Amino acid sequence: MKKYLLIGIIIIATVLRLWHLNINPPSLTPDEAALGYNAYSILKTGRDEYGTFMPIIFKSFGDYKPGFYIYTTVPFVAVFGLNEWSVRLPSAVAGILAVFLLYKIMQLLFEKNETFSSLPIISTFLLAISPWHIYFSRGAWEINLSLTLTLLGIFFFLKSLKDSKFLFFSALSFALTLITYQGAKLSTAIVILLLGIMFWKESFSLITKHIKTVSLSIVLLLLISTPIIFSFFGGQTGRLAVFSVFSYRRPTQSLTAFLNQSSEKVGDVSYYLFHSEALNFGRGIMGRWFNHFSGKFLFFEGDWENPKQTTPYHGVLTIADIFLFISGLYFLAKNLTLKNKGILFVFLWLILAPLPAVLSRDQVHAVRSFNMVIPLTILLALGLFHFIELFNSFKKGIKATCYVLLVTCYSLSYIYFLDLYFVHLPVHNAQVWDYGYKQIVQDVAPIQNNYAKIRVQQSYAQPYIFFLFYEKYDPATYQKKAAYVEGEYKNDVGKIEHLDNLCFCPIDWSVNRGDTDTLFVADELHMPTSDSNDPNLFNVLDTIKYPNGFTAFRVVEVKK
Repeated sequence: MKKYLLIGIIIIATVLRLWHLNINPPSLTPDEAALGYNAYSILKTGRDEYGTFMPIIFKSFGDYKPGFYIYTTVPFVAVFGLNEWSVRLPSAVAGILAVFLLYKIMQLLFEKNETFSSLPIISTFLLAISPWHIYFSRGAWEINLSLTLTLLGIFFFLKSLKDSKFLFFSALSFALTLITYQGAKLSTAIVILLLGIMFWKESFSLITKHIKTVSLSIVLLLLISTPIIFSFFGGQTGRLAVFSVFSYRRPTQSLTAFLNQSSEKVGDVSYYLFHSEALNFGRGIMGRWFNHFSGKFLFFEGDWENPKQTTPYHGVLTIADIFLFISGLYFLAKNLTLKNKGILFVFLWLILAPLPAVLSRDQVHAVRSFNMVIPLTILLALGLFHFIELFNSFKKGIKATCYVLLVTCYSLSYIYFLDLYFVHLPVHNAQVWDYGYKQIVQDVAPIQNNYAKIRVQQSYAQPYIFFLFYEKYDPATYQKKAAYVEGEYKNDVGKIEHLDNLCFCPIDWSVNRGDTDTLFVADELHMPTSDSNDPNLFNVLDTIKYPNGFTAFRVVEVKK
């Protein structure tokens, strides 16, 4: 019976992750386009967009990305071509595999406890339908692939406690997370540390009895991690400073003004007791940690600071999960003992999983805290398991009523999520997903050779990458002319300003409106409609609309 339930759950997970994958999310992000084009470049030339041969760490917009996601994308590009499907499929497949891996892990964690025999299938089902996990399985998010590799590492580690040969595969899986996602340096370390603590007796026995296997596994882990280690000394982690919470000290003027309110100053005893920078950082970090367990983040708004990372008007969990969450916390506390290693591992992982996010500048961050989704899903499964136990203790009529209420409540809540994600998100979130750049390329590419210069509004959306991606620009040709320009601020993103006759540059319409025989692509702020509609002076080739009807970009030719 469980076998057929598992197959059904995998089918559900597959449909939810593949349905309309190419059009929802509504547009490729610049990062997705960069991942896809670099995979295309590797496929065609063996080099990245800047001509570096088979790099482990890829330069992208002035940032440096671990490249394993790009290499996993290469075979998909080879089979399906360079398009939205091929870029997002590695993440979707990883998301489906994660559902299966959670089932196997839960079996290993609770195999000695018959009481929890149904927990693996419950956990698997809840991950298959998890809004948070679905969201990051449907875009080219490196964190999603990294999480699946983490689960693979946990699975092989638990298997290695009985058969040492699996330790080699565990080390390989954990090592690959480091060359997949920057934040894995901390999130993977947390998981490895917890596994070592929870299973220290078994680990010690493994080390003493199979020293050769353990040594080879450690060597493998270090070898694969070497490029990441060296990146700290090669200037390839500079943007960590941009995102680290420790890079944002209080302005001296602001601190002085605050201390003056009570006639205090830096160096006073009261300063070190109540107002020091260490205490300020501690308060900020704890505030961020609690934010990730707040109802606002979990159930009602999700990542309110980064709308691209959340379903509109919806938390990372469903609203009905509130009941499972509370029930799960009660059940977890009731069964939390040192002897119950599975429960203890889940509890500690849940507590520590938000660390990569809380040590960053954002108040919440659904990507950096994404590893929370696994212990959180298990917590919900414990809550559902507790409800089932409770309902089964009731008389037949009451039990049936409770089940009907639970199923009805959860179904309505889940339909609400599906409506928001599949119906409203493509319209509501189109702008934050950089909608319109594909349409720009479709407008400009057929007529590109008709103009000596085409000026495209420069932006953080990195418009050049969309031209490379959708035109399937020959990588060997581009590598010879790629001219990266450093960003205005240290360690921030840079830009590409020219590609053939395309100029990705600022547009000042009060000056540029007189540039005859030039094609302009810009939004209404940079090229006002009221001053670019005169048919005697301008030829409006297209007005690109967001799905909600508002204007995204205008394509306008200045006549001779």
